[in-house]
Amino acid sequence: MNIVLTNPAGFFALLGIPAVILIHFLQRQAKVLPVSTLFLLAHTQRESVSGRRFDRLTNSVPLWLQILMVLLLTWLLVLPRYIKPNSTQQVALVLDSSASMSVFKDGLADHLRAKLPELQGNASRLQIYIFESLEDQPVIYAGEDIEEALASLESWSPSSGLIDPDDSLRLARSRVNREGILIYVTDSSTGDLPFDANSLSIGEPRSNIGFTGLAFDTTGNVVRWKALLRNYSKSRQTRSWRVTFPDGSSSQPREITLEENSITTISSTFPSDVTRLQVRINADDFPLDDVLHIVKPRPKTLLFFQELTGKYKPIGEKFSRFRNIEATSDLSQADLSLVTYDPLQPSLPSGSGVIMVTEAAKGGNYLRGQIVAEKHPLMDGVNWQPLKARDSIQIQLNENDTILLWQGDRPMIALRTSVTPLTGERDEPQRIQQLIFNFDLTLSNAEQLECTALLLHRFTEDLRKRKIASESLNTEVGQPIQIAFRSNSESPPLTLTRFGSDHQAAEEGPLTIPVAQASFLKAPRTPGFFRINQGNELLLESGCHFADTREADLLNCLSEERLSTLGGEAVDRTTNEDHLWRLWTVLIIVALLISWHFIKDRPNDEKEPDASAPAQP
Repeated sequence: MNIVLTNPAGFFALLGIPAVILIHFLQRQAKVLPVSTLFLLAHTQRESVSGRRFDRLTNSVPLWLQILMVLLLTWLLVLPRYIKPNSTQQVALVLDSSASMSVFKDGLADHLRAKLPELQGNASRLQIYIFESLEDQPVIYAGEDIEEALASLESWSPSSGLIDPDDSLRLARSRVNREGILIYVTDSSTGDLPFDANSLSIGEPRSNIGFTGLAFDTTGNVVRWKALLRNYSKSRQTRSWRVTFPDGSSSQPREITLEENSITTISSTFPSDVTRLQVRINADDFPLDDVLHIVKPRPKTLLFFQELTGKYKPIGEKFSRFRNIEATSDLSQADLSLVTYDPLQPSLPSGSGVIMVTEAAKGGNYLRGQIVAEKHPLMDGVNWQPLKARDSIQIQLNENDTILLWQGDRPMIALRTSVTPLTGERDEPQRIQQLIFNFDLTLSNAEQLECTALLLHRFTEDLRKRKIASESLNTEVGQPIQIAFRSNSESPPLTLTRFGSDHQAAEEGPLTIPVAQASFLKAPRTPGFFRINQGNELLLESGCHFADTREADLLNCLSEERLSTLGGEAVDRTTNEDHLWRLWTVLIIVALLISWHFIKDRPNDEKEPDASAPAQP
């Protein structure tokens, strides 16, 4: 039977044993009684001649009774409890999944190996749960073996941005209930945590230099990349950087010096036959931002068909200057069309596009009334107050059209949205969007206003986003990705495949994403190249990089332990009290009474003999 002493300080009562022995070394001084005969000597006790000084230890009943009392009192004071055979102490660990924890991951197992046995307390078993602070991640470990729990940490890869752990702490607390121990393991100070959570910080300040951002300049067919490099330290640092190409070759290293807590820019151009490359700096303690994976941007191309009257030709020419817009003479292949409205036509043109009113006459007076823009993504932050337009014919709008701009009670700009049903020739429903200018642009100053160009640009970008086609773009780790994909019942799932020279590309297989979950797609959690396919159709090729400056700054990391001890409720839950404590108390009282009986002064049965009296024969 396992016994736990809940009050070790009670062992100080054992100091009473040497005190009892010391007292029994002391004896009373013998009295001198002159007598005439020697027969009374048989009834005397041997006592010290010199008085209350150390003489020798006398074996007696009170001595052993007093030692027994000290032992029993010590047993009561240490508060012994018996461990319940089926008692369990639950411990839930929530690991901070932010990227900075990757620097201190190697020492995490040693910290937990030293702390977990202490957390078992008086329980016969220790139940361990390990969670990530990142949402929607499976439980890392659930079991009773400490070494297996520590071994499971090898597959844990913290690489996210700054995370609020409240949701994960709530989940962990629900798993271990109110009696369990909840610990948030991180690398910095946490302050007060909810749900009675403890904290264990295992970090320390480190210096770091890494990439923080990426931009591009395109001039003709030449694409130049620009990368921001930041020094997260309190001293001047020197690094070298180089460019690595897909064939394994690399440029000559270039040296760069960064002042304390400074930012600088490095740049170069894409070779004409290269679509992706890597920019590397010297490795340091935080490797996630030491490599920049870059693909040459390649947005989707929109084909547009125009059928404009003569006075609208300049607007068509300006529209063709938008980036990644190409004209086509085949209306069936066009992604959008620019057409003018003919009142003699029974209906508006089909397909997505921009429809503009053309007034055959010179036009009427300038329209009056307050100009009001509706709240809509196409109109956010756009000032239409400088617009001046003449009265002209109008397009018959329907009740399902969204009015984007009013002047007085006249709708000036509207958005018409419809979905074309499936046909035998098309396996995907087609979303039709038409931007309707319900006034003659040539009889207004709209052509000279920036708000008109911005509206047309936003409209075309919205169509580009919805077009199912291949594109290349650069992303950050964990960034939500919005791509167009086929969503009918017979569409194949999407697959995300890592590729390139990274070690992860060889270890990780393709990730399958069901069509129902494709809207929640995110970039991988670690830097590298990846592509997304749907069946045999390439939808996206990307390079993702780490650029979270909050996690890359390691100067505020520290070691701190805020673990509370087990309370009385945990002791009561895992152990039983000594049910014989009443018996030990009675034995102490009995031993005390018996000892008192032996050491009390003996009554004088006989009077002290008188020296002048005659001796008895």
